[in-house]
Amino acid sequence: MAKVKYSTMGSLFPCLPDEIGFECLLRVELNSHHNLRCVSKSWNAALKTPRFYQERKRLKISEQRICLLQDTYSICNRVLVYDLQKDSCKSLPPIPLKFYRFSHCYFVKQKLVLITDMVDYYTRACIWLYDFTCSKWRQGAKMPRWRSRFASAADEHRGLIYVAGGYGRLRNPVRSASVYNVEEDKWDLLSDMNTYMEDFTGAFAGGKFYVMGKPTWPTFEVFDSYTRSWKTLENRLNSMHFLSVFGRLHCLSAGGLIEYDYSRDKLHIVGPLPTEDFERLIEFATVVGHKIFLSKWDPIEGEGFYMLTPPSETGGAIKWIAIGRPSGLQDFVICAATQVDL
Repeated sequence: MAKVKYSTMGSLFPCLPDEIGFECLLRVELNSHHNLRCVSKSWNAALKTPRFYQERKRLKISEQRICLLQDTYSICNRVLVYDLQKDSCKSLPPIPLKFYRFSHCYFVKQKLVLITDMVDYYTRACIWLYDFTCSKWRQGAKMPRWRSRFASAADEHRGLIYVAGGYGRLRNPVRSASVYNVEEDKWDLLSDMNTYMEDFTGAFAGGKFYVMGKPTWPTFEVFDSYTRSWKTLENRLNSMHFLSVFGRLHCLSAGGLIEYDYSRDKLHIVGPLPTEDFERLIEFATVVGHKIFLSKWDPIEGEGFYMLTPPSETGGAIKWIAIGRPSGLQDFVICAATQVDL
């Protein structure tokens, strides 16, 4: 068996074989990885290898946390990183620019990416990125065109974020679309959608960017990231809450958790929601491993959090668990992204 080279910058530990030193580094929790990178060039090189995070996953010591963007008096400038297993939160440094309610967040290429809606009439939507390896915020490139209340979704594997639709300066719906490369900090224009829609939402699954409008609209748009073309389909999903589970498009609707098979244009009901009016109360949903973490807002009960486990994981029926409010959470959560060390 060929010997694995753990670092190109010298020995990891002076008195230990590199194989043992590598095993030690694997077991340090994710929050401290940015500190590990600062210790030496060899440690920094070891943590940058794809094998480092692949081994953490194989050993089942990889960590998953949820980044919660909070609404503080209608202005969002605080992010908490919530550890589900420990029920503990860690606050990130304040966001340099105050975000308004219509914002989006994703975890891509070890960075938390926040896309703000318009700040004022003259300002294009912009991006802020938090790099967990150096614990710093930086501003990304602004969108090539002015828009607000747009749809967005992330291709986490390739490090891309897609945006489409929204409203122009005169409050008119727009069909334009763009894609942002996180590592290159660069926007590229895509071809326009075929139709106009309102109140947009988006999702990325199976190499395709789905853009939906109001449930009353009869169509939705699908952008194939490989052929770079749009296709218009009949919208039978009747929902505004979409997400990718196991690489397949799912939605949370009044009919329950529904899986959409693009190749056959078929719907499959995975399981029911806890209550009849649950879907209209959902604020956000994000995938955590093989589960779904979501929040709902009830005028009487206030904000509540749930964890959904699909039948493929339980071996039986869909499982809903109401969980307590994350420790340290003070304000209303408007969106979330799952932080993974992969």
